[in-house]
Formats: sequence, C-alpha cells, structure tokens
Amino acid sequence: MNKVLTAEAMLDQIPDGASITIGGSSLSRKPMALVRALARSGRKDLTLIVNVGGPEVDLLLGLGVVSKVIYAFVGFEVMGLAPNFRRARQGQIVEFEEWTEYTVMAGLDAAIKRVPFLPTRSGLATDVLKVNHAFRTMTDPFTGQQLVAVPAIHPDFALIHVNYADERGNGVILGDGHIDVLCAKAAKTTFMSCERLVHADELQRFGRDVQILRIHTQGVAEMPWGAHPTGCAPEYRADLKHLEEYMAAANDPAKWAVYQDSMVFVEHGQYLDRIGGREHLVSRLHV
Repeated sequence: MNKVLTAEAMLDQIPDGASITIGGSSLSRKPMALVRALARSGRKDLTLIVNVGGPEVDLLLGLGVVSKVIYAFVGFEVMGLAPNFRRARQGQIVEFEEWTEYTVMAGLDAAIKRVPFLPTRSGLATDVLKVNHAFRTMTDPFTGQQLVAVPAIHPDFALIHVNYADERGNGVILGDGHIDVLCAKAAKTTFMSCERLVHADELQRFGRDVQILRIHTQGVAEMPWGAHPTGCAPEYRADLKHLEEYMAAANDPAKWAVYQDSMVFVEHGQYLDRIGGREHLVSRLHV
C-alpha cells in the first residue's frame, strides 16, 4: 500500500483539540518541517506530548496554537532556555503537566500494552509527585514496596522524522532512536517525514535500523532537511546559527512576526531557499 502523501494532506487530518506526540529529542531529529506545516494548517487547542522538547514546542507555543503540554523538559541545550516556552510557563498561559523522561516513556508504553498504567520507581522521593497529580502511589502486592503508577498516554497523532523511508511507511533511524518507536506505536495515527524515499528492497538492507514499521504509519512524506534547524545524524548537525536567530526573533515581537512570515508560513521548498538552499546547508552542516 502506497502511503506517500504531502505534508499538507497528512496534517489536514488533524482536527482542533488533538493530542500530538512528537519524536526526536531536544535539538536532535525533530520533525520540524511537519511542525511548520502544522502551524500553517491553522489548527488550535493542541495538546503536545514530548519527552525532551525543543524548537517544535517553542514554535507552536509562540504561535498560540497549544492549550496543554505534557513534557519532561523543553529547552535549547547549550543555546539556553526556550523563549516562548519560558514565557508561557511563567505566565501560566497554557496548561503544563510535568513528567520525567522515563515516565513519559512508561505512559506511552502502557498505551501500547493496552493497560491503564505501568508501575515504576521513577519519581519516588521527588517533587514530581507533588506537581503532577496524574500519578498515584501504590503498593507492590508481591513485595510490599511502594511504587508509582504512571497512567497510559493515548496520543491521537504522532509526528516523527527519519533518515530513510519507503512508500509503504517503513522508516530507518540511524543513530539514537530516542522515543520515536514508542510514539509511533502509541498514537492512533502516525505521520512520518524522511530525508529520502527509497525502494522497499533498498530499505531492507538497513536491517535493524528499520525501526518504524509500516503497520504503525498512515502517511509518509519525503522532506530533505526536514529536521532543520535541529540535526539529523549522521546526515547533518543542528544549525546553531539559525537557532540563535530564532531565539532573537522569539524575544522581540516585531522580529517574531517577520520570522513567522519568512520561515513558518512558507512551504518547505521556500523555507530551504530562505535559509540559503541545500548546497549552502551541506557546506555548513553536513557531517
């Protein structure tokens, strides 16, 4: 079955109020081209579910289309704090639910296993249990030890970006897979972008690196440099220069409006042209 779609065709299926889990981690392999297409779609009141969030969360918060964020961390690593996220968090503009990296994984895994919760020790003796009332403590019926019950997370949609994919929706992830497999399996509908579409026979040469299976995906789009400005190992590094420009724009209302017009509300090909084109990106960022 051919699952190749445009980004717009995929994201047209996402309604207002949907919950969306996003793959990648921090400045690594975020599906930024899909996120920008989501921003252009006009959807609102979205719930974002991330483990370690970065520019994708910050961008959507800055556009005012998010009503809730479930997260372990959101930031720009060595670049500093995420400007739009920080303002929204401090101003309590939207609802924030603080988890840990492991509990986000456990919540997605519970959904995959079709159980209401999973027990873990993660969160014990921490303030996570004070700030997140979704968790419960419980007693292990076998040992009597105290555990944390992590409720299942059921995303409506997952957005992920991979290195290679075939038209049937199988995806190759080279390097750290982060939580993308959990996202793809837990979501009701998974949309995937890739650096390059390849024939199914060629894809099978990657063996265990075919981490995303077609049974979990409903759409795939070829979008070279689709993780930019985050990195996509081993293809290219994160674009720290562009992230500096993004952060400067996010801290200035006038510059933020210009950034949206020039970098968000344009199709992916135009976006690549405006950041210098593919040859320029290769010369600066290709590993």
